[in-house]
Amino acid sequence: MLPPGPSNPSAVQTWEWLARPTALLRRCAARYGEPFTLRTAWTDAPMVVVSDPAAVRAVFTAPVDLAVAGASSTFLEPFVGPSSILVLDGPAHLRQRKLMLPPFHGDRMRAHRELIAGLAAAEVARWPMGEPIATHARMRALTLDIITRVVFGAELPALRTAIRRTLDMTMSLPRMLLFSLTGSDLGFRRALDAVEAGLTAVIRERRAGPARAAILDDLIAAGSSDDELRDQLVTLLAAGHDTTAGALSWALERLARHPEALARLRTDEPGYADAVVTEVLRTRPVLTIAARKLVAPFELGGWELPAGVHVAPCIYLTHRRAELYPDPTAFRPDRFLGDGAPDSYAWIPFGGGVRRCVGAAFAAMEMTEVLRAVAARVTLRPDRPAGERMRRRSLTLTPERRGTVIAEPLFSDARCRSSAATTA
Repeated sequence: MLPPGPSNPSAVQTWEWLARPTALLRRCAARYGEPFTLRTAWTDAPMVVVSDPAAVRAVFTAPVDLAVAGASSTFLEPFVGPSSILVLDGPAHLRQRKLMLPPFHGDRMRAHRELIAGLAAAEVARWPMGEPIATHARMRALTLDIITRVVFGAELPALRTAIRRTLDMTMSLPRMLLFSLTGSDLGFRRALDAVEAGLTAVIRERRAGPARAAILDDLIAAGSSDDELRDQLVTLLAAGHDTTAGALSWALERLARHPEALARLRTDEPGYADAVVTEVLRTRPVLTIAARKLVAPFELGGWELPAGVHVAPCIYLTHRRAELYPDPTAFRPDRFLGDGAPDSYAWIPFGGGVRRCVGAAFAAMEMTEVLRAVAARVTLRPDRPAGERMRRRSLTLTPERRGTVIAEPLFSDARCRSSAATTA
């Protein structure tokens, strides 16, 4: 017997999960408590949703041969490939994880700060002043440019264009779902074939030439096969930019409505930029769940869950628990300053356990550098009073109106000319 949940047909729950996921999650949590069960076509078995940090911890720390994450992500395989870290489990997953972690941590990660800051400054310089700007598309272009240069050590405009075209298609969630379930979308298949052909050409060229200080060269040196390289590169390029782009768009939308936070960010107060990023990811997580599939029965929250079901720590609901975050819908970066940091299982935008996002530290650093570049150059204001609702595009929750803000120069032309004259 599973925990209670909505009795609507699976088709109805599937539609709500795709079109109105946050409303569905809030309603179920209010009506059924925790845990509750959803039944959608998105998964091959019922999905039990939890948000209490103790339950989240139990799932994330469960033995890897008991609660397997790759089995909850099989719908991604037609896109990312069978060797992707997202769909692998057990030793195969750990091997790929070991290969991919080093470039995204420590000095290797910090070496990209200057690149990110420069690209972000150039992006802000292109913004039209005093006009509404839909930031989501701009952040997607910026983060794709960043991850492409980090992964390949080069711009590769033709490959980046092919990747962009393919990822733009995934913004249609029904199309992505159809392809994931059937593989029958010929237009998407052709676009993906073009990406694979471009990746294959780059891999062959790089194997034959001198190595560069890029992630691709690290993976080649580690002995990855061409198929493994293709799948991990697609994973890095897709997951490594789209989630960060959504989070940055939310950050700009939030900062436009909280000018005091943007002004404080401009002072470069130690720790404050990190607190802003942390609070953005809490109030507006771009992913809803981090699911696992049970291989054997599992006791959770007083329920004996059978093998075969999915159990899903819910990022969105965990971050809205009032006992963890007083006034949980309010945007307050101060929550994460000083001794206010929550338990590691109360803040889970990157998942947890051995499946925690390998690029989490890099994504947070990237967001910090982009927001600093914005704060140093412009002020932001919303284009209308009401905040934007969360809407699913592809797998991510993004601003309904694409993070629309209005930017104004931080300094007037007169001040800029005066400053230039005194420093010439």
